[in-house]
Amino acid sequence: MMKLRPLALTVAACASLTALVGCSSSSAPSDDTSAASSAPETSAAAAGGDFCTAYADAGGTLATPSNFQVGLPADETISDLSGRVAVMDAVTPPSEIESAWQSARGLYAEGVEIAEAVPDKSSPVLDSRIFAIVKELSGPTGDIRDYLDATC
Repeated sequence: MMKLRPLALTVAACASLTALVGCSSSSAPSDDTSAASSAPETSAAAAGGDFCTAYADAGGTLATPSNFQVGLPADETISDLSGRVAVMDAVTPPSEIESAWQSARGLYAEGVEIAEAVPDKSSPVLDSRIFAIVKELSGPTGDIRDYLDATC
């Protein structure tokens, strides 16, 4: 009987430990997940969370403020740049990036106008100004991406 008791005790201890680990692991991730997800939200809220939330809700990503591909058909250029303008129009940028935001938005809008002037929308946009716009975007979009990366 003595030999069965340690075995039974070991089985019971393992079962209890398994149940305890199962319980703690099932509740721990949800606790860790909520703690992990609330911590970034807290820091984002303190550093411009309203902007970051509005930007994400509008469909903005880190790639939104970037250069765009030239040589695409006009209809693709219009679609791409119009989407970027719509995101930028949907939110109010913080003062730290307001100037860069307005510059990038204006350049995207100008790109849309140039693409809309192409008679055959399946033809590429080859206006020399479109190439200049891409070069001009590097400054303001870099500033915006740096802000988004650091704050959002």
